[in-house]
Amino acid sequence: MKKNKKYVSLKLSVFIILFSTSCTKDFEEINTNEYIFNEASPSALFAGVVKNTLDLVGGTMNDQLYNTYASFYGGKGGQFNRYFYTEQALDQYWRRFYVNILKNNQDIIDSYSDDSNYSNRVSIAKIWKSYVYSILVSTFGPVPYQEALQGENAAAYDSEEFIYTDILAELKTAFENIDASGDTLAQDPIFDGDLDKWKKFANSLRLKIALRISEGFPVLAQQHGSDAMANEANLIGSNAENAVMKWGLEQENWSFNYSRYVFIEANDDVVPYMNLHFLLNLKTYKDPRLFKLVEPSNDPITITDVVFRSGSTTEQITVEYELPYFGRPLGGNAGVEGWGLNQNDNILNGLANRRFSRPKLDLFMAQDMGYNVITYSEINFIKAEAQLKGWGGSKSAEQYYYDGIEASFQQYGAIGVTEYKNRDGIQWGTTSVGDRGLFGLVTSGISNDPLDKITRQRWLASYNQGHDIWCMQKRTRKLPLIDQFAPDGATGLDYAPLPERMVYPPLSEGGLNNAAFQDAILNLGGNTLYNPLQMNKSEDYSPVQWETLVPELNQDFGTNFYGDSEDDLIAEGIDYTII
Repeated sequence: MKKNKKYVSLKLSVFIILFSTSCTKDFEEINTNEYIFNEASPSALFAGVVKNTLDLVGGTMNDQLYNTYASFYGGKGGQFNRYFYTEQALDQYWRRFYVNILKNNQDIIDSYSDDSNYSNRVSIAKIWKSYVYSILVSTFGPVPYQEALQGENAAAYDSEEFIYTDILAELKTAFENIDASGDTLAQDPIFDGDLDKWKKFANSLRLKIALRISEGFPVLAQQHGSDAMANEANLIGSNAENAVMKWGLEQENWSFNYSRYVFIEANDDVVPYMNLHFLLNLKTYKDPRLFKLVEPSNDPITITDVVFRSGSTTEQITVEYELPYFGRPLGGNAGVEGWGLNQNDNILNGLANRRFSRPKLDLFMAQDMGYNVITYSEINFIKAEAQLKGWGGSKSAEQYYYDGIEASFQQYGAIGVTEYKNRDGIQWGTTSVGDRGLFGLVTSGISNDPLDKITRQRWLASYNQGHDIWCMQKRTRKLPLIDQFAPDGATGLDYAPLPERMVYPPLSEGGLNNAAFQDAILNLGGNTLYNPLQMNKSEDYSPVQWETLVPELNQDFGTNFYGDSEDDLIAEGIDYTII
């Protein structure tokens, strides 16, 4: 057999982009050093593919849209975060997906599929291809698939159903074909050559994608979801088996967040801040993970609170104290035109950005931070939903739910999980009224609905996995979130609902693949943020008409942060003033 050899300039670090293509008009145009040539092994190619995936999905796109769409970030600027887009950025996303990631990964498959000595490594490349395409199709909708990666600019767009059908089948085959005693990647940036973990990742990813499409393609979803659950022993079974992409300590391998927000000392107007409603759900239930996920404010605000006087359970007093953790609403302090609110009553009015809390620096702003692809906690919440759908499982949905919470606490080193699980709203079968958000229109309350509980906990356990939670919310519509009240001016909207998808890049696709591009738009019914994908829940769902609601500014986000008694403030050593 004659392999199709590719040559690149190699560097020592695993995470250097070993085989990268420039953003040109031709997928086959390759950056090389004309003086130093070395044959690129599958391991070297794959390391570069993973690094490119990490930089795009876990870096640029996570920062610019996914984390805002998941309500992890609040009040962040830029067109994408304000529910619009720029054509230039879209063009870059598209090219990075297809050229830097998928084309390079396909070279492994094409070059080594006929050689049995590379069987496992080809299966791993096919798993990664399925993972990347699962992100593409759930972000944009129908995309080029069958005819893509062949060196031609023109490629037809395949339907969501076709792509999901194929990638789920690929994952099943890869899971079955990986031989734990066979060949391995010399440089494996995900599992360090552990083939059993690759098998579990393939099966877990198949279950995750099956659940994601269960609204749009229920038969296909059940087929693969039930089969994956039947192989439950081959699902991720501990935090030691989490699938994580990591950046490195060398400057060329630093994380997007460190390079963007720490190394260059970005000012307070640029850095990301925690979303108020995400923080509200941690605060309401005294969630110990708050202190693991969130940095205290650099300049805390002072709030007014009502607590019981020391030693009393009847007499109340009004106190003031500094609130150490404070999230920012999605649209900052903006409301909806027509509400007629007095902004002087809005605690956010004129508030400097430094007063909001940021993501934990040692986890989410470190040079070598990780980006979670699938975690043990997440797979337990997925299994809980699968059990509700009748896809099987060795435990009840309730037990999977609790296992997910426990795994998340363990993952972040948080203590107090038993007390947390017994709180009203968190405990299976209980409800909680919760606290109101800034405008009093959504709350952190949790109903008795099992799906409400499962999705809420999956959200809290999946911080920084913006794409996953955006997809979950589009499918379930369960998270109690507000819309973007400060949308980009180009939207022409007073407020903007959560986008259903991202638009196709008109520059690259409209110019180089126009016929297929126009067909795709016609089939989708348009090329806007609000053309719903088939995987999204559309029945029994309609966007909130916020202008018809009556808001009430409040400070419930800080109420009883330390407890409902003066004694709680004393026990925590908090400086407070009775007023």
